[in-house]
Amino acid sequence: MAFAVHPIPTCLIQSVGMLILRPLVLFTFRTRVRRARGSDATPCVYAANHRSFFDPPFVGMWVREPLSYFARGDLWKNHFFRFILGMMHGIPVDREHPGMSSMKGAVERLRSGISVLVFPEGTRTRSGRVGPMRDGPALFARRAGVPVVPVYVHRTEFCWPRGGVVPRLSGGRLEIRFGSPLIAPRRLPPREQDAWVTRRLQRWMLAQERDLYRS
Repeated sequence: MAFAVHPIPTCLIQSVGMLILRPLVLFTFRTRVRRARGSDATPCVYAANHRSFFDPPFVGMWVREPLSYFARGDLWKNHFFRFILGMMHGIPVDREHPGMSSMKGAVERLRSGISVLVFPEGTRTRSGRVGPMRDGPALFARRAGVPVVPVYVHRTEFCWPRGGVVPRLSGGRLEIRFGSPLIAPRRLPPREQDAWVTRRLQRWMLAQERDLYRS
């Protein structure tokens, strides 16, 4: 079944996030947002480090355009979640074929003009430090012909720690940084393009980590 774009509900959700959640998060967590030149290029693959369950909405509330997220495929069996995930352009991930379903869904959304959020570490960090990056974001971006925009989130594990059922309205200062778009040289073979982007994504993440932990 072809993917259908429903822009009006998604835009309403984005507007609510900007009008209500942004001021709340800015005030409660003294949040700082930094954007590099070109970081608002859309559609794109936003590739973020992963520290907390709070990361997806935290990244999404600072993105101006609709953003698609990955979710377990079995959630679509529930009518409520199916409705919500449909409005948010959710990408169902088949547990038996996670790589194939993820790539198909991501490329489909990107070619429809909708950006996709990916966590290239694959799981939440336990130490707070950036882990090895997988080449999924680079692969999705290359297949769809869009850039990868790096995103670094800082201290989100303090507002929604492991084991927490819901976020807590404390935890100190948060920060989110959007980097410049990464586009591999077209002269490179396809898989080398993916490696090129992934290396630079890892370096950028580590540079933000060093800078923030030093300060």
